[in-house]
Amino acid sequence: MKKIRGMSAVCVALSLMAGGSALLAQKADKKAEVKRSKAEELDIAVLLKAVDTVEAGQAAATGTTVSWESNHFIRAQEGTTYVPFTVQLDKTKLTSPSAAVYVRVAKKGAAPPAPSKDSKDKEAPLYPWENVYFATVSPEGKVARAFQVPGGDYDVYIAVKDKGTVEKADKNYNPNVAILKKELSVPDFNAPELATSSVILATAIQPAATTALEDPYVFGPMQIVPSRDGKYKKMDSLEVVYWIYGVSGDTAGKPDVLIENTFNQKTAEGEKFFNKTQPQALNAQSLPPDFTAKSGPLPGTLQVPLTSFPPGDYRLEIKITDKAAGKTVTQNVAFTVLAS
Repeated sequence: MKKIRGMSAVCVALSLMAGGSALLAQKADKKAEVKRSKAEELDIAVLLKAVDTVEAGQAAATGTTVSWESNHFIRAQEGTTYVPFTVQLDKTKLTSPSAAVYVRVAKKGAAPPAPSKDSKDKEAPLYPWENVYFATVSPEGKVARAFQVPGGDYDVYIAVKDKGTVEKADKNYNPNVAILKKELSVPDFNAPELATSSVILATAIQPAATTALEDPYVFGPMQIVPSRDGKYKKMDSLEVVYWIYGVSGDTAGKPDVLIENTFNQKTAEGEKFFNKTQPQALNAQSLPPDFTAKSGPLPGTLQVPLTSFPPGDYRLEIKITDKAAGKTVTQNVAFTVLAS
């Protein structure tokens, strides 16, 4: 029942991408800001004002329903954590295929900062992260973007409206804005301990068809297509991807890691063992010749056809052992195999 994706084919790409190519949209959008139309500038002003109002303690607008669907945590550059996320919009309340989306990430419990009066500090960010996107809404009403912050507790504000065509507000201008506030604890991956990123259940790991600015699950030339609900058909394959941090090296500086994947089925009588894959070794024999423990995070990948899985709910236990250090970390992820 097992099929493990060959590590040498994706190891270098995934490890380097996770460590150095996370979306830095605040910097990437600098040039785009000077090209924005008057209508887009008005959209931005409306969204910022709406979030300012909510952050100050007033009730959020609910004109366009927006809800938090999912997110993941991945170690990124400069000691920060990369957080790709997906929100669900009510498309029946949108009149345009495109939406203006404002993301603000504020330290939890912190008072809204006052703008700097130092002329030399005009571009200093007021928040750990904020950005505006003009995004195409998927047919299912989903928008995926990302932010990147140090580990800690945050209030995440997402404001959404139809991408507007009005260039100047007047007394008849009454845009439909929705705001979501999400409390989020972002892990800090800087400690030199054996750990992993979020485990991403995917439907595919494939060559990228777009950019990281449009899809936060694009890492360099690769694109992860995450499963939005963890539900698979029997004809599907379960795809799993994650990154392993804090791995020590053997006497030659090479990683020596063992991954054990165990599937447990949930039944009316309780959970029971279903099956497991062959242990997966990440070491000098299976990794690229020049890969060392200092090369970057180790990517963990798994691809398992589900044809032999009876319909039902399962728990995948991933046990990762750093043999050189004698340390172990375990992750668990739930998924469902549908009857049809």
